[in-house]
Amino acid sequence: MTQPESAFLSVTYVSTSAAPLTQTALEAILRQSRDNNGRSGLTGMLAVRGDDFFQVIEGPPAAVRHVLQRLREDTRHSELRVLVEEEIDYRRFPDWTMRCENLDDYPADSIPGYRASHEDESDARRHRILDLLRWFQHRATRALAERGRSATSPS
Repeated sequence: MTQPESAFLSVTYVSTSAAPLTQTALEAILRQSRDNNGRSGLTGMLAVRGDDFFQVIEGPPAAVRHVLQRLREDTRHSELRVLVEEEIDYRRFPDWTMRCENLDDYPADSIPGYRASHEDESDARRHRILDLLRWFQHRATRALAERGRSATSPS
């Protein structure tokens, strides 16, 4: 039996850069991710704080699992740990092949759910992660709306 087209897999994971993360290195990662994700039908977001990554990848289950396996083998980062893996009916980041947020721009206590979500093994961790995802969704939606307004504004 085949899976309905509306069923997606979403994986949220954390990892640490193997080398100090520079802006140039981050831009290269984003460029490559956006190209690869566009070809594979994947969407998602990447949040960075220092050398730590928090990422959501969503799309067709086979494509998500393939990327996750590649990420586990990628020597540019270590300590990859999946926090949430779930089937979803709709994409949380449908307009982004890979949105990026630099969390160094925000105090940690100003980001709902961030409070070391990836270090907590309790049942409440999932709720904090979902709060964090909603915060990113809200920011992504707002950025998309602002991009649309600026594209239609008279110059």
